[in-house]
Amino acid sequence: MFLLLLAQSMPDFQYDPVEYWASKILAWGLVVAILVVLYALLRVYRGQAQGFAIKGLLFAGIVLLPIFTVSTGMLLVFVRAERVEFCGSCHRALRTFVDDMQDPECEGLAAIHFKNRYIASNQCYECHTSYGLFGTFRAKVAGIVQVSRYYVGTYEVPLKMLKPYSNDDCLKCHAASVKWLSHQVHTPEGMGEALFDDEVSCMDCHGVAHHADESEGAS
Repeated sequence: MFLLLLAQSMPDFQYDPVEYWASKILAWGLVVAILVVLYALLRVYRGQAQGFAIKGLLFAGIVLLPIFTVSTGMLLVFVRAERVEFCGSCHRALRTFVDDMQDPECEGLAAIHFKNRYIASNQCYECHTSYGLFGTFRAKVAGIVQVSRYYVGTYEVPLKMLKPYSNDDCLKCHAASVKWLSHQVHTPEGMGEALFDDEVSCMDCHGVAHHADESEGAS
């Protein structure tokens, strides 16, 4: 239902028909799997489980359909988990960071990037995920851990980053841009090497990323 409402609220160019239909197929797959298992169990209960067809239904309902629905569901969850609204669903922990980013009056780096659409979508994920396949894998693992800690209630506020934000996550987009290269301070003769080696932070000059309310969980 949420995906249907989301699709209705998004511009046409942001509508993903694959995700829309995959969610519908997943829902119907779950319904079919439950009905198949219940029907097969009823036949077993009545002592009518000797035929190949009933055994095939049991195998489909207990093995094949669950594998299909779990794999489809995981695919949709991983895509959905990259979105800003997913990050903001951890109300007490991360909601203030999302509100800060979406505040048109805020001048933090996250808000500036968001309101100017320097990153078209999934802004939280794009800025907090390192480059390459390993960066994506590490972000997914960290996300699973964070979601688990949120629902178990083992996190503390105000939130603290495990380690300083790496310049690599800024430079993966900015380092090759004409505007970035036009500043002498970014060149090897300036602080270029120090920036790439994380000896100085991009935010030393460009300010903080978030101005979130520390009483609500900012760091």
